[in-house]
Amino acid sequence: MTPTRHPFYVVLLALCLVNLGAMVWREAGPTLGIVGFLYPDGTPAGGDFINLWSAGRLVLEGRLDDIYRPDAFMAFQFSFVEAPIGHRIWAYPPHSLALATPFALFDYFAALLIWSATGLAVLGWGCRRLGLGTMETSIVLLSPASLLCLYYGQTGNLTAGLLLLALSARAGRDIAAIGAAAMLTIKPQMGLLLPFFWLAERRWSALIWTFVLVVLIGALTLIWPGALLWSDYVGRTLGELSGLERHGSGPFMSMIPSIFMALRIMTGDGDLAILLHLLVVIPILIFALWRLWHLDDSFRRVALVLAASVLATPYIHNYDLSLLVVSGLLLLRRFPPGRSGELPVALLAGLMLALPQLVVLFNLSGLPISPLLMLALLVVV
Repeated sequence: MTPTRHPFYVVLLALCLVNLGAMVWREAGPTLGIVGFLYPDGTPAGGDFINLWSAGRLVLEGRLDDIYRPDAFMAFQFSFVEAPIGHRIWAYPPHSLALATPFALFDYFAALLIWSATGLAVLGWGCRRLGLGTMETSIVLLSPASLLCLYYGQTGNLTAGLLLLALSARAGRDIAAIGAAAMLTIKPQMGLLLPFFWLAERRWSALIWTFVLVVLIGALTLIWPGALLWSDYVGRTLGELSGLERHGSGPFMSMIPSIFMALRIMTGDGDLAILLHLLVVIPILIFALWRLWHLDDSFRRVALVLAASVLATPYIHNYDLSLLVVSGLLLLRRFPPGRSGELPVALLAGLMLALPQLVVLFNLSGLPISPLLMLALLVVV
């Protein structure tokens, strides 16, 4: 399936540019009002990037033990921000510190700029290596999900790019794909279906070498940063994350388009919601794996994996949804102008582009229908 310039791409790109303009207009005042690390409303400039930078600073200062101890971590942040910035933790496994530490060598805002550019570069590289055309890649990079990821200083652009690189694996020992898959273990839920995709594509070398590399990384992290940090991460951080996901409240609830969050909003019971999420996701994954094995087109398999990966994850945010944009664009390729079904598919692709904003409206209104839209994409691809 070669890159094509579907007429609807112009509409999608125009929507991206309108959203970009609105975002610049909305955030210009708060950005000009930054004092120290904070916006005028007291939230950190760069959002959650302050957690990555803080984790890196703690590594450089030799205070590894404080990284996965929330009280110590937040006390360290207070020492330089000099203001409370809410509940903060470093939510990624210990080997992620090798990624975080280099950014702490720079001033905060210089590091934020480098981090943002790195995420966009990896996402763009993943799009192009996967086979997306220039306009398709531009839509992904300018999508609301990508821009929200920049605003919140999050990992969504980086991990989406890593998954796309892994999905672009060539035959043989593809170093880029193998390295990307190994790095994706900092956010492993994003690569849930990657091994099955590689099996369907017969990428045996990628499977074997990624397994070897992941085992090697795991062994090395027992030496540095050490087994104690793994104990703290599993015993403290994962429990805290699970509790926040199931019982916490705040703006984050409006940003999560998952089946779990939809069920939590509707039932008011986080424990019941996660159980029901698992019961719903199991048949969805069985369906996705069945289709993965029966499709004979690599791009359709990629689109399927992207849609299913997002739908299966209970804790995914609107700034992670550039994967759905790629899936929608790959779907749109199959419906050139004049083909039956072109209009509904174009509308579905547009909904995937707009979902990062729509999920906020849906969840706040008490009608969390984002999973139904994602399920429609999964079925159609």
